[in-house]
Amino acid sequence: MDASKAKQKRKSYTIKDKLAVIAEHEEGVSGSGFHALGIKHDVAPGTLRGWWNDRQKLHEASKDRQVTTRTARRLGGGGRGPEHGEMEERLHAWILDRNAKGLRVKDSYIRLQAQNIYRKLHGPDAPKFDSSTGWLARFKKRKQLVSRQQTTTRTLPTDAAETCQDFIQRVQQLIATHNIQPRNIINMDQVPRYFETNLRPRLRREARVKFYCGRAEQVTSGSQLPSLSPRTVRCSLRTFSFRS
Repeated sequence: MDASKAKQKRKSYTIKDKLAVIAEHEEGVSGSGFHALGIKHDVAPGTLRGWWNDRQKLHEASKDRQVTTRTARRLGGGGRGPEHGEMEERLHAWILDRNAKGLRVKDSYIRLQAQNIYRKLHGPDAPKFDSSTGWLARFKKRKQLVSRQQTTTRTLPTDAAETCQDFIQRVQQLIATHNIQPRNIINMDQVPRYFETNLRPRLRREARVKFYCGRAEQVTSGSQLPSLSPRTVRCSLRTFSFRS
């Protein structure tokens, strides 16, 4: 194969680049036609015509802040569409319907339903469609779908106010019946703590620290200090010096 005909690497152009190239185009002016500009910028004349026809959309896209803050290379909706577009549209409608009914939509359900829809569209003899996890991730990205687990909190019962009033009245009656003085009343409460249990316990290396105890002069002299037992670790820091 001739080296001059070797396959060249595809080039991509930003929206800014496309606008700059088509700005040089002038109809009927020598050197400013699509063929001449294609040779100059190494772009196919047909591609340049497409840019020229879409010049209004390119100008509008260049003014979009979301586009101008990154290196945009395509207009919205540009590029090759999904291989199984009709199947994905039906699958998307199925997901929205289940969501509206409050039904669960797990990833495994989506993959299975995708295969069912594909077989209905193309028949049992059609090439196999692999609803892989990679395809599912791309499908969810295209349809802007995310998997989130809905969390709920406890709600008060409808008779919460009456229950509280009955409790307060009952306590007041007990205080009056038994002549309970304020000095005899203590507050005891049980507060639930949610979402603090580690559902994925991990093995950790246990930390062991040995303490030594002695007088200040023993510490400064560098002599060997006696090791403390766990019970004697409760000694006062003002009386003893510690080193690990």
